[in-house]
Amino acid sequence: MKTKYVMGIDYGTNGVRVGIFDLQGQQLSFATENLTTMIPHNGWAEQSPAEWWQALGKAAQRARHMAHLAPQDILGVSYDVTSCTVVACDQNAEPLRNAILWMDLRATAQAERISHSHDPTLRITGYGRVSPEWMLPKIMWLKEQQPELYKKAARICEAADWLGYKLTQQWACNLNNISLRWFYDENAGGWPTSFYERMGVGDVFTKFPQNINRLGDLLGTLSLEAAQQLGLLPGTIVGQGGVDANVGMIGMGAIHENETALVTGTSHLLFAVTKQNIHQSGIWGTYTNSITPGLNLIEGGQISTGSITNWFIQNLCPDLLITAEKQKTSIFELLNAEAQQIPPGSNGLIMTDFWQGNRSPYTDGNIRGLLYGLSLSTTRGEIYRSILEGIAYGTSNIIQTFQQHGFTPTKIIVCGGAAHNDLFLQIHADVANMPLQIPQQLEAPCLGAAILAAVAAGSYQDIFTAVDAMVHYERFIEPIAANHQRYQQYFAAYSQIYPLLAPWMQQVTQLAANTSRQPGDLQ
Repeated sequence: MKTKYVMGIDYGTNGVRVGIFDLQGQQLSFATENLTTMIPHNGWAEQSPAEWWQALGKAAQRARHMAHLAPQDILGVSYDVTSCTVVACDQNAEPLRNAILWMDLRATAQAERISHSHDPTLRITGYGRVSPEWMLPKIMWLKEQQPELYKKAARICEAADWLGYKLTQQWACNLNNISLRWFYDENAGGWPTSFYERMGVGDVFTKFPQNINRLGDLLGTLSLEAAQQLGLLPGTIVGQGGVDANVGMIGMGAIHENETALVTGTSHLLFAVTKQNIHQSGIWGTYTNSITPGLNLIEGGQISTGSITNWFIQNLCPDLLITAEKQKTSIFELLNAEAQQIPPGSNGLIMTDFWQGNRSPYTDGNIRGLLYGLSLSTTRGEIYRSILEGIAYGTSNIIQTFQQHGFTPTKIIVCGGAAHNDLFLQIHADVANMPLQIPQQLEAPCLGAAILAAVAAGSYQDIFTAVDAMVHYERFIEPIAANHQRYQQYFAAYSQIYPLLAPWMQQVTQLAANTSRQPGDLQ
């Protein structure tokens, strides 16, 4: 029998990525296609579902051609998509407006009303603030600000559910999304209908897809239209997909109890797998059965991480950008060479990672970053190292919050941009005093989606079996005891900053907002 392959589709903010893998998890090909984000107003972010579909067709066909495979060689397909990217459409999935992207903040007022409702359902946010990124505030915004469109919409759903329909002509919610961001709790009766009614959108349930699938369930098979778009055969199996970060956890193998996934990039996401029900301040979750039955998720995150290093490079390292291009090397190689000459603690520099506020454990959008300890002898390398350390302090602050509420991770599995930077990894391990495990396949969401396709196709009996066969690891990063001992003092200092300075930071942030120069102010 000829070897079969599976296709994993990963929709990120900036583009769609398609990978083809064999059933042992080895990648044959990988193709990307960029996406356009529209910013019609400050704080808004939208994308075109039609562009998603066109981009997927180009990337999928290119990936198959690169792998030198025929359409019949692809056994199954699955996908992941950004969470809380909302599509309002008719029954046939024709969008009635652009999709409201996950990072869109237009529903801030609605999120504040939810946060101040003190409803018991808010245990899922640790009884703290609800982000305007989440599904419910966006639904409220649609009903309040675009009532005719809301009334006309036959479906209001996640981008993942829209994509599932486009592939199979089958409507379904996925349990991963709705437990993570829609306040759905399978162990507490499912939908919190009275909560939605209290928020004025009790009528939205008729607009949700009625079927609910778990990750890796058989969603359906490719329709003729979808098969032509992807360059595959009609009838190709489609597995139920879900949230990009959580499908990435599957591709990392971080799905066993007490394991923590650190997904790095522009921001840091931390998801931990536990049998416990933890509902505490500073932690998002528990999300019930979100990835696999019987295991729950808790979550923390940093809004600004890789975005800070990018800011530093673009604004303070123009000479190194030129040097890196001439030497045909990475600018991080040059910066790391400078930073490695500096001891842990960056000679007294401490940076806070609050550059766009704090997602957890403080959930405070009204604070900003600090860099303390500057002197006339401060070097660029010290500032760069302090940025890496400040990000690692923020990560450890989340892990410490997990530990304070009864969850102690046994290891951290890392994927994303930081996994390419050995110095950054070592600093994370040293600050947290915990080993890091690095997967062989760093495009973890694509592999995770391919694993879901393999499970849906029956190649493996469940996600755990598929992960054991398809996920492989490259190396461990062990903490250095002497470095950790030194970092303990700096981390303790970092941990005091928010309790000491939060009111002052909030005041200055508001001052800046009130006095920001508007176009035309300068004469």
